[in-house]
Amino acid sequence: MGEIIYKAADTKWDLRSGFGNHRFTVRAETGEYVKATLHWRRRDPSPWDTGLRIRYGDRLDGVGREEVSDVFVLSCTRDVGVVVFRAPVTGEYEIYYMPFVMPGDWYAPCVEYMRREDMKPCAAWKAGFAEEHSADAVVIAYESRTEFDSFYPMEMPMAEEEKVIFLGESPFCAVAESRLLPVRMKCELPFIWLDRQDRLTLSDTVFANEHYVFQVALCAKENLDNVRIRFSDESGKEYSCDEVVCFNLYGVDADGVEMNIRRDVKRGEVLPLWCGVRCEELTADECLIFADVTADNTGHTERIFVKLTRLPHEIIRNGDDELWRLSRLFWLNDTIGISNDVIAPYTPVLVNEEAGVVSVLGRKFTLGELGLPSSILSYFNDFCLIDNTEPIELLKAPIHLEISENGMILTPAVTEKSLKHDGTVQSRVITDAVCGSLELTSEVTYEADGHIDCRLRLCARADGEYEFALRLPMDLRAVRYMMGMCREGGEIPSKYIYRWDESFDGNEVWVGSPRVGLQLKLMQENEAWHGAKPLPRLWGNGGLGQLKLIRRDTEGEVLLEALTGAVKLRGGQSEVLHFHLIVTPFHEIDCKHHFTHHYYHKNPWNSSEHIPSLERAKEMGTHTVILHQGSPLNENINYPFILADKIKAEVDRAHEMGLRYKLYYTVRELSNYTSELWALISLGDEVFPIDGEFRIADYFMKSEDKTRERPDGGAWLVEHHVNGFTPAWHQFLENGEFDCAIRTQAKSRWHNYYLKGLDWLIRVVGIDGIYLDGIGYDRHIMRRVRRVMEEAKPGVCDIDIHCGNEHNPIYGNGISACIYLEHFAYADSIWNGEGFDCQNSSPDNFFTEMCGIPFGLMGEMLEGGGNAFRGMLYGMSARCGWSQGGVSTTLWSSVWDTFGIGDAKMYGYWHPECPVAVDNDQVKATVYVKENGDVLICLASWFPFTRSFRLSIDLDALGITGDYELYAPKIENMRPTDRRLPLEGVDMSSPVGNLQEERVFGSDEAIPICPHGGWMLFLIRK
Repeated sequence: MGEIIYKAADTKWDLRSGFGNHRFTVRAETGEYVKATLHWRRRDPSPWDTGLRIRYGDRLDGVGREEVSDVFVLSCTRDVGVVVFRAPVTGEYEIYYMPFVMPGDWYAPCVEYMRREDMKPCAAWKAGFAEEHSADAVVIAYESRTEFDSFYPMEMPMAEEEKVIFLGESPFCAVAESRLLPVRMKCELPFIWLDRQDRLTLSDTVFANEHYVFQVALCAKENLDNVRIRFSDESGKEYSCDEVVCFNLYGVDADGVEMNIRRDVKRGEVLPLWCGVRCEELTADECLIFADVTADNTGHTERIFVKLTRLPHEIIRNGDDELWRLSRLFWLNDTIGISNDVIAPYTPVLVNEEAGVVSVLGRKFTLGELGLPSSILSYFNDFCLIDNTEPIELLKAPIHLEISENGMILTPAVTEKSLKHDGTVQSRVITDAVCGSLELTSEVTYEADGHIDCRLRLCARADGEYEFALRLPMDLRAVRYMMGMCREGGEIPSKYIYRWDESFDGNEVWVGSPRVGLQLKLMQENEAWHGAKPLPRLWGNGGLGQLKLIRRDTEGEVLLEALTGAVKLRGGQSEVLHFHLIVTPFHEIDCKHHFTHHYYHKNPWNSSEHIPSLERAKEMGTHTVILHQGSPLNENINYPFILADKIKAEVDRAHEMGLRYKLYYTVRELSNYTSELWALISLGDEVFPIDGEFRIADYFMKSEDKTRERPDGGAWLVEHHVNGFTPAWHQFLENGEFDCAIRTQAKSRWHNYYLKGLDWLIRVVGIDGIYLDGIGYDRHIMRRVRRVMEEAKPGVCDIDIHCGNEHNPIYGNGISACIYLEHFAYADSIWNGEGFDCQNSSPDNFFTEMCGIPFGLMGEMLEGGGNAFRGMLYGMSARCGWSQGGVSTTLWSSVWDTFGIGDAKMYGYWHPECPVAVDNDQVKATVYVKENGDVLICLASWFPFTRSFRLSIDLDALGITGDYELYAPKIENMRPTDRRLPLEGVDMSSPVGNLQEERVFGSDEAIPICPHGGWMLFLIRK
């Protein structure tokens, strides 16, 4: 056994070859029956069910050219396998003992291992086998396809008898282990520990300021309750958590709250305790750290000795730049970006306690019953700019919680009320009240961005049947649109009801207009930003609860109600009604920034340009390059640190060319190439959910794959993580390897790491912002993201939010803009485009779900390249460089830049002072007007046929006294499928056409528009 070589193959074979990732090479003489005894020490649970393949001969792409067909497994245990095969020649044979194929889509694969019954040796040959007449093959080596795929050394387990001897008689034992050999198996011990002369001692050399990491592997013979570890020096003085820390047992959560974590270990399990030493806190050059490991239910203690020799010089950034050191584990407990100071453009929360008024940027709230708003004034105008002279009232009457007990409506009697201020970012109104047999404590938190968190704790003093109805009456003059409650965005319906269902995301709804809007989000008792699973106890109430929206035209009111239905409470029972309110817009729209900063964004897997060409980006008139996930420069999803040096070189080159450079970087899922992966897995389900559902772009899937229960994830996850994970996005890399992502929790300490990583990417790599494709965190983390950016590179970094269309039953029929609305407060633009139908979506759907204008943002189109004419109604263009195409560069050069649109005021068709109207409500007009009098008119049609339409232009509003004409500049297409406007004299059968042909219309001339078409017209004074 000791003579076997463990190594990666000299030439790796193709991952998709069907041979798997592991083989033994053996040497055999020509023979009818050759027996190979393989001490494979396998960790897969049932190796006897798996088939194997044998190849030999000259190797092509790392694999022998010929295959042995006569082969069978004589015996198989997890420790040893005996294989018998026919050897047609003398030489080397490759025994592939875990061959597999991966059916399914590349981004969501399944793994099917060869079964034992799939081996089809000749029956007569197999029947003729006699062990005494067989020859033995000589085992040469265990070879993995790549070093990354290898089981050696930490995933080759001890045999049971070896394990018993190693563990001894104590209830548990501990092993001091290097950071270089992460413990990987949860219920097995690596056989290399058998050769350890001293399992309790670890010696290493460190830099003076290094953040050093090591492991204490706890091996349990019995159940262990509340494992603890104490660090001390030679004198017995205990180290503080700032000096030496165990990341498994102590942490700081994503909200900055310290955690002492309880860890129980089951019998037979192995728990690696990952520990860190801040070497700058040590005083001696030779340091001995004692780590005493105990558990509450045993008197046994294991003492680990860590001997560190400190070098006199320091290492840059505590070693964080060298991933193998794992010093970034300290980032898990970092509080970067946590502050009670307000972030620009928001202003401090102002409270007039005497008047009972809370003011935030552009909005003012009058405090009413239980601290809820009785009045909401918005100072935003229809340009989404703050105009302090003309506020608009959102509410028709105060927001009110109606409570009934045993059929009788009651009025709360306030016993105490107070205001508390948390820096400049939020203020809380705390109200104690009595309502019949109920005691109430209401805590309503007003935040600087317009978010209001409302938490009402109810305690019943007697048994009774109660009903709770939250009523939000809004002025119909202030609101025109709605989205949410599993209903796509559009005009407010006369009546709409949502009944709770765990399968759907209907717990949120936004009602509003460009000047003011309000989102209601019914929450679980504890903060959980995405989805309504599990259902809130009171709001859901076993299916009795509902959300109801009623438009009352005669009363001029839109009433939004959240109803619990009848709830039986016992005396002493305490429950929580929790909900969020968000008042929009968040801030003023920065049109100039939007219209003068153009993006270049390549799809790396559908393009020959795998890395965005800076030269091409410059040529196409863009200002910002976005490096997408899956690019050879950003191939490990949400873990760009492996290739950070190469990314930095490209960022530096972009800056030299006057370009900004942004990066796809979020959470939600994490690459299996993550350096800290095994340490994160050791945290149980803190970072990675043990199990659960996760939908991965199902609308891209082939129909036959949609019938699968769930993808397994790539073979690496199946073989190394083994179980207890949820596979997420997978990506084949340029070198043929597979990036296999694992789903992460909605909120965990990994978000601290993510934020610290963002700071590092900005300061060290030099990126100018991030592109979020879906978001794996709540508004609190989003606010930290914004703060980290502003502190690292003030006024430079941007956040772009992209998401797909979640209005699909498999995603819960959610509304993307409604789901991510709380994040929009800190974004710079939204790209709600993937899966959206720009050709068939209504104007109201464009306005609510895609463009961002009601929230103080601008957006871009994606799906199918969008529709250039409809996009211009909202100031949107297509994503330049993306594989789905669309008109962007020629639109910018022919219209935006020629006109100088960044200096114009945008009068959307929804604006009451829009100076242009069309004689048909299915054709919309948005007008851009500059101070010098220049006018751009954009038309887009939803009319089903080609027809000519007349414009009604308010010449006085535009300052036009003489005659004029409308000039349509030529706008070239960027791909043939964008030709939407067949005009007279234009050969539309040509493979190359233009989005818009040059043409002049007289002031009284009707303008022809085809379905899905439109015009972009300069108004020219004669």
